[in-house]
Amino acid sequence: MKQSSRMVQRIIPASVLVLMTALAGPSQAQTSDSTRISELEKKLERSLELINQLSTKITQMEKSVTASTTSPAAPAQQAAKVEQLEKSISEISDNLSRRATDTGLPMHGFTDVGLASSNEDQKNVLGVKGRKGFNLGNFDFYMAPQFGDRVKSLIELNFEVSRAGAVTTDLERLQVGYTFSDAATGWVGRFHTPYGYWNTAYHHGAQIQTTITRPKFLDFEDKGGILPAHTTGLWLNGKFGTAAGKINYDLTLGNAPALSTDPANTSLSSLAGAGPFSAPLKNGTYAGSGTLDMQMAGALTHRTMTGFNISFDPGAAEGLRLGLHGLRGEVADDSVDLNRTRLGMFGGYGTFITDQWEILGEYYHFRNTDVSGRTGDHNSNAGYIQVGYNTGLWTPFVRYEQTRLDQTDNYFAVQESGRSYKRSVVGLRYDVDPKAALKVELNSTRKELGPKVVDNYPEARVQYSIRF
Repeated sequence: MKQSSRMVQRIIPASVLVLMTALAGPSQAQTSDSTRISELEKKLERSLELINQLSTKITQMEKSVTASTTSPAAPAQQAAKVEQLEKSISEISDNLSRRATDTGLPMHGFTDVGLASSNEDQKNVLGVKGRKGFNLGNFDFYMAPQFGDRVKSLIELNFEVSRAGAVTTDLERLQVGYTFSDAATGWVGRFHTPYGYWNTAYHHGAQIQTTITRPKFLDFEDKGGILPAHTTGLWLNGKFGTAAGKINYDLTLGNAPALSTDPANTSLSSLAGAGPFSAPLKNGTYAGSGTLDMQMAGALTHRTMTGFNISFDPGAAEGLRLGLHGLRGEVADDSVDLNRTRLGMFGGYGTFITDQWEILGEYYHFRNTDVSGRTGDHNSNAGYIQVGYNTGLWTPFVRYEQTRLDQTDNYFAVQESGRSYKRSVVGLRYDVDPKAALKVELNSTRKELGPKVVDNYPEARVQYSIRF
């Protein structure tokens, strides 16, 4: 029995090592990635199965030791079995360690196809209506290779179809990081700007978000978003626990975006008569045709943008998160007036996410200043609230979103999408399986094109999205 005890003492630590090894690798991956979480759960299940199997073998061997103590050959036979078992445990542990720390280049992705009918005035000229019919969404690839325990990276390449029907390629994220501790990970490269909740929780893979569309004002820059959804620069984030709950934080420093105009854009630049951002047209519509340029290659005159996001997860209310966020930087445009605007955004958000409920709400207040010295200070705001309820396979959802954007503020007047609007959304999601979703969504939008000129339009969408 002494040899049996020694055998147990030698095998149990090795078994625990298997479990710890399985847990160590995935913990370094980004917790927001649903695929990584699924892999972690599978590895944990496999490790627990191995532990149970090893415990059973130990029990059987102890019984064998007791039953065969009268045999002269028993000690030698048991020693051989122990040695073989320890060898098996060592091989399993080595395999798990290699998988945990040397992830190689596993590639994952998302894609979606859909059907839509829209009456939106996409060119800001009444009478020009939106598109109808089948459409292709994104074909998105991402990789998250790790190099040891501390160096990590995230690379996302996206193929999408433009409004003109051309296939374009975007390097959406290219970030390399170093983990100092759970409380601090530093990143450099191009990443999703960490304001609010939506912009970092849901990327270009449509399958991971409940709805088909993002809130209109939070869309990506080339899709009509009014904020820099991406940043090229430095990002420090982390989390630490307190007695009351967990605190999460993000700090960013990067290139300030620019507002780039397209003189050939038929959305009024050729009709304005005095450049794309002059006074309103005869029918009262505005002449903005600019979009945000994220300055990935740098700029001739370097301007920076700083940002923060701090949130609190109270331990007493599981699923709840409350946060504050802000951005500040100077944004120049290439209009005929060469405006420069000091963008200042501050706001708050809250989420409540459980197995059944998904409640999201975000608020953005803009205090922008025309540093060109012509129009002064301007106040605008934007926000949304979304509620979904998961019944298992079905998730009905509703969302209301609204912006009030000062049209004397060059930052919004220059942007093609910088118009005030209200939108109501209702829809239904059906999870075909954990990696595929079928969604139906209806919305009604009221968009201001100019003084007393409004575009009211409905939209209907169906989408089938998958991840792999």
